[in-house]
Amino acid sequence: MRTIKEMLGSSEKVWVYISDRAAWEKFADTAQAEGFGFSELPREKWAFGHTVAVHSNGSMGHLPLFIWCRSFGSGIEDCPKKVDISRYLSSDEDFICRESHFRKVS
Repeated sequence: MRTIKEMLGSSEKVWVYISDRAAWEKFADTAQAEGFGFSELPREKWAFGHTVAVHSNGSMGHLPLFIWCRSFGSGIEDCPKKVDISRYLSSDEDFICRESHFRKVS
């Protein structure tokens, strides 16, 4: 299985898409095992979120959906790599997010 540290590579940060609670649990368990975390919060206090920024220094933070969705718009440059964590952790070769996975609610 791939690691989060491998996912980061030489990047300062990576944005992660988490599709559901099952994917969140797998991501959170992997992150904790590799020493990543949300500041000083213990694992049991981590809150589920669909988008998380993972930093090379081991810190993580929830990424606002507005920022995530806007990053797929035309003309937006210099965004971190965006990874579908379920596909990445299952060793799928096509794990880069090319769409936000979220739709406007009217």
